[in-house]
Amino acid sequence: MRQVAIKNLVEFQFSKPPLYGIQRLRLTPKENERQRVISWDIILKGAKKETEYLDHHGNFCCLLTFEKDITLISIMAEGVVEIKKTIGVINDVSEIPNWLFKRHTYLAKPGRNIKEFCKQFSAKTMPDLDLIYGVAKSLKNFLTYSIGTTEIGTTAEEAFLLKTGVCQDFSHILISCMRELNFPARYVSGYLKMDDREDQEATHAWTEVYVDNLGWVGIDVSNNIIVDENYIVLATGFDYKDAKPIHGLQFESENTSIKTAIQVQQQSLRVEK
Repeated sequence: MRQVAIKNLVEFQFSKPPLYGIQRLRLTPKENERQRVISWDIILKGAKKETEYLDHHGNFCCLLTFEKDITLISIMAEGVVEIKKTIGVINDVSEIPNWLFKRHTYLAKPGRNIKEFCKQFSAKTMPDLDLIYGVAKSLKNFLTYSIGTTEIGTTAEEAFLLKTGVCQDFSHILISCMRELNFPARYVSGYLKMDDREDQEATHAWTEVYVDNLGWVGIDVSNNIIVDENYIVLATGFDYKDAKPIHGLQFESENTSIKTAIQVQQQSLRVEK
């Protein structure tokens, strides 16, 4: 068991005051058998909270609108989350049936090359976990992590052909492979507590694959490790579009800059006498 303190600051600078603007935030960690929110707050400057709700994936959403005559919006999401030590497996209850996570989506749809890659595994007879880890290991050896080679809208097949990308691309590629091999798979956005530093430049992404009689198994191809108590889940979905931390639009103005500052650090647990 560990407690992790998180601060996530995002600032949007606009070319001129937008006529109207709206954003949906998925910046509050999900609560499940693996993680519990001790405290959490979202502080806004230049915007106001309109409503809060759970979406169809069970993600906590905050809907905000822009205040008048602003050229800067600041969003600070901060709090403490308690994480149980696990082996990367979670029995998450969802209103969406597991079989629906076998459905291909635009960002994670396998093309000819991913389908060809999966053929080497479709003919193998082995336990489900061995097959899943085998695919993840092969992808890790095949792909190179590189910032700036892909974009938010890059599909799994496109990133696979490039043989490079970031955690979002690696997650989409693994999801694509797992669905091609008839496994339910979903995209996860969140934070990763690192041992060598507290300050980070962006949120993280990984994949969960459903295994019968076990649950959702978390796999991080970017780091080639099983998801453990260093991972904090913000949202889950069919692909990035369902789990993106911030999504919005504004009228008659453009973003001139976006700044992000994230800090993830472990807290000392208090022992009551």
